[in-house]
Amino acid sequence: MVAPSVRVPDSLGQTLHQLALANGLAEAGMEVTLLCRYDEEGAKDYNFHHNLRFISVINPGLPFERLLFTKHSYQKAIEILRSEKFDIVHDRGYIFAGSGVQAASELGVKSILQVDDNWMRSELSATRLARLWPYHEKAIRSCRNQIELADGGFTVSSILRDQISEWNVKAKSFKVIQNGYEDDLFNLNVEPLGIKKKLGFYGKMVVFVGALGPWHGVEELVDIARLNPDVNVVVAGGGYGKSILGSPNLHHIGRLSRSEVPGLLVEAEIGLAPYPNLDYGFSPLKIYEYMGCKLPVVATRLPSVEEATQGHALLVQPGQMANAISKVINNEKLLSDLSESAFTYASKERTWAKTIEKTKELYEEIL
Repeated sequence: MVAPSVRVPDSLGQTLHQLALANGLAEAGMEVTLLCRYDEEGAKDYNFHHNLRFISVINPGLPFERLLFTKHSYQKAIEILRSEKFDIVHDRGYIFAGSGVQAASELGVKSILQVDDNWMRSELSATRLARLWPYHEKAIRSCRNQIELADGGFTVSSILRDQISEWNVKAKSFKVIQNGYEDDLFNLNVEPLGIKKKLGFYGKMVVFVGALGPWHGVEELVDIARLNPDVNVVVAGGGYGKSILGSPNLHHIGRLSRSEVPGLLVEAEIGLAPYPNLDYGFSPLKIYEYMGCKLPVVATRLPSVEEATQGHALLVQPGQMANAISKVINNEKLLSDLSESAFTYASKERTWAKTIEKTKELYEEIL
């Protein structure tokens, strides 16, 4: 499994997703080698299955580091594919990547490509360079080539599969495998974190957990607090140089440890998932985690979010979340029905066990 953009340990979604896949496949009896930016000392408290081993690639922490760790990942992939027998290479793709599918293609090993979001849209959100013609053309070529080199692959939504098929029509044959959540961590047997007492309020609480990146509609969190002064908005997350400031009922508590997050969720009335009016093709981990803690979800109505939630969340038009919260926060019957429906759906259909099962089926089909 080649995922050089992933740091271990880390609390970002890409790391949580990749570790869930790698460790879940190891628990299912496969021998898994994960190439990533692995810090053995930092990860010593993690309980990984003995079938999962890590090979570390460089973590330079420099501008354009992606080019450096991708090149090192390719060198490592070539090295281990030549020295050991592997059945399949599973490559977590991103722009200017493809070290796994490239190495597998050169050495005659089967490979699959994992696509978690619309790389081009994410790139355009992250850097102005992506708007420049030479950069844009090379980025598109990278997307196209990774799909071409792979023997198969999967996206996390059918919306995303349709989007990336514009880069290379071969992607139309990719499977759709939605993300999951850790049902052993996000469930109903959770002790509350006590955040209301710590912050000194006892009223209604809505919560957002996640990175404050451009793919989240962070400005809507500010609007929710401003237009709903009797509702406390708790934001757990950070990154990307952002902090959330504004109304006295808006509480930005920074990042929590993974084990603390469920305790925060079970105290809340609503889980928030705002997105800008641009569909990245996500399969949002946060939504399934909210649902696993029986938390009603209010999310932005985008095609990929509709696909992910299947009618078990309240979806609103982009920019309308603040108004929606004011209408539903005191509707106990609606919120109760939403929470029951969401929990039943997630616990049956959106666990990592389901994702692992479908990933194994894809491996078998490719082999």
